[in-house]
Amino acid sequence: MTCANCARAVQTALTGTAGVQTAHVNFLSKTAQITGSTPEADLLRVIQTAGYQARPLSKQRDQDETSAARRHLLQTAGIGALLFGGWIFHFQPVIILATALGGWPIVYRAFKALRAKRLDADVLVATAIIAASSVGEFIAAGEVAFIMQLGEQLENFTTRRARQSLGSLLALLPATARVRRGETEIEIPTAELQTGDTIIVRAGERIPADGIVRAGTASVNQAPVTGESMPVTKTTGAEVFVGTLAESGALIVEATRVGDDTTLAGIARIVTEAQQGEAPIQRTLDRLAGWLVPVMLALAALVFALTHDWHRAITVLIVACPCALILATPTAVMAGIARAARAGVLIKGGQFLEATARLHTIVFDKTGTLTHGQPEVTAVRSNCHHTDAELVGLAAVAEKMSSHPVARAIVRKSGQTPADPTSFTSHPRGVVAEHAGQKLVVGRSEFLAEHAIDVTGDHHDILFAHDGKLCGSIAIADTVRADAGAAIRQLRQLGIEKIVMLTGDHRRVALDIADALGIDEVHAEVLPEQKAAHITELKKAGPVAMVGDGVNDAPALAVADVGMAMGVTGTDVAHEAADIALLADDLSKIAFSVGLSRHALKIIRQGLWFALAYNVTMVTLAGTGHLHMIGGAIAHQFSSIIVILNAMRLLRYRQNNSAAAT
Repeated sequence: MTCANCARAVQTALTGTAGVQTAHVNFLSKTAQITGSTPEADLLRVIQTAGYQARPLSKQRDQDETSAARRHLLQTAGIGALLFGGWIFHFQPVIILATALGGWPIVYRAFKALRAKRLDADVLVATAIIAASSVGEFIAAGEVAFIMQLGEQLENFTTRRARQSLGSLLALLPATARVRRGETEIEIPTAELQTGDTIIVRAGERIPADGIVRAGTASVNQAPVTGESMPVTKTTGAEVFVGTLAESGALIVEATRVGDDTTLAGIARIVTEAQQGEAPIQRTLDRLAGWLVPVMLALAALVFALTHDWHRAITVLIVACPCALILATPTAVMAGIARAARAGVLIKGGQFLEATARLHTIVFDKTGTLTHGQPEVTAVRSNCHHTDAELVGLAAVAEKMSSHPVARAIVRKSGQTPADPTSFTSHPRGVVAEHAGQKLVVGRSEFLAEHAIDVTGDHHDILFAHDGKLCGSIAIADTVRADAGAAIRQLRQLGIEKIVMLTGDHRRVALDIADALGIDEVHAEVLPEQKAAHITELKKAGPVAMVGDGVNDAPALAVADVGMAMGVTGTDVAHEAADIALLADDLSKIAFSVGLSRHALKIIRQGLWFALAYNVTMVTLAGTGHLHMIGGAIAHQFSSIIVILNAMRLLRYRQNNSAAAT
């Protein structure tokens, strides 16, 4: 395929095939994604009938393409050498041979396009080559063919670079793994790992599979997978991901997901599928491109009719093809999605990249999103002879047998393993226990009152009573994430007009957090199904993103223009309701996503305006005789390469550019 029209032709052929439900063909990645029941052999035959060749996608694709690109580059170089030698020595047969070798692939593709009743870039260029040859301009025709072939090589090289930036993720998978079989440690190829294998990972080694730490402690760099900037300490019970690096320490890991089921494979799968999705602006341009080729053929005919100059008409044909205009959007989408994936952000299609760039409102869930989703002790107040530490220690003894989140928070705060209570009774609003002959009561004020303990005043904290007397209180809250305030400020700097909190928690708690973070609007005590209704109302003012933990927020995530799910590593990596998946619980990635999307939209617009202005200028110069055929061929390829290279700048996007990206 040599242009977006080719991709559309293949897509049309596939879509019209019996048994095919959907088909999408990506010109840049040179892939087709097809759903349906049509046998593979029939699909390959349909593509061949449309004038193209295809084969099942191989894991060795990049290596195969690199080898093929080298062969094609050598062939192009050979054609260039023949053409240059014939021109230097004025040997016309060599020039004609070089022209035929360079022009034949283009003419052949054009013939297949015409047979399929399709006008594309190859038809324009082939017409120019044949027309130049017919008037004896073999050197010009040969140079046009050579420059077009060389331009294709450069375009393919730059687009392969974008794909390889994602492929570098999969390169993180180590070639071998050290496993324990019985009492013996052996080294096996990573591809032979099985679920349940015991893997030994030492300092400086990459983890070869997703798994659970069964023993050991290590500092693990998860940046390639989750985008986290700092290493994370992993110890017994922690989850680890394939491709992450154990910088220090050692781990014994039980493999839970291997091969194509791992997090890295899931990321690659999602991003590959996402790069197939078109942004709305691209669909508009593709429809426009369908009309541009016949218009340019007519324009070239008009130039010849007015000037009777074949050179001008042929040059118009060469520069008129809107390749750069068509490439501007998909190259930026591909690069933007690949860059996001390297930062631990999975954007599931070009449409969501574009929608994120246009956001007006961002809505946050509270629990598990702005907060840790886990209650913690924030203050202890003792009003008896016990110190604060002693009070928490006794409360932990009372709560030891409880599985309630508040009980777990008190036990964690004690910092030790509490003694077992002599007796223990759990109630919905508290616990009663005995320890060393003393009665311990922990719970809300009304619970203590039920046990004949004098409680005066309005208490919102957990109270602790010792031998029938109120002894103190323990304040417990779901703590706000440390990066929440900075994340809100970054979104303000990016120009997000409204920031909203939706939560099922009590209104007083929600308002306290909203005031601390500077959130504009709060809707508290909201059920999951009611969140979707609030999102629908907010969308009246402009595009809305919903950020949640991907569990009870699923309805709101689905209704929002952009649904962002946080911390969906492992088996949740392909969370169905979310359009953007943040692999780590890092709120700064929301601003990164908005900034990157806006920068991508800016680059798309740059490419479109450049391509449009460039094409108009080159066609004008060609039509007025100020641009020769060879210069036209160089100018045509130059515009496409400039647009692609400009889009590749997204691969180097940094979050600190966010404010400038607006």
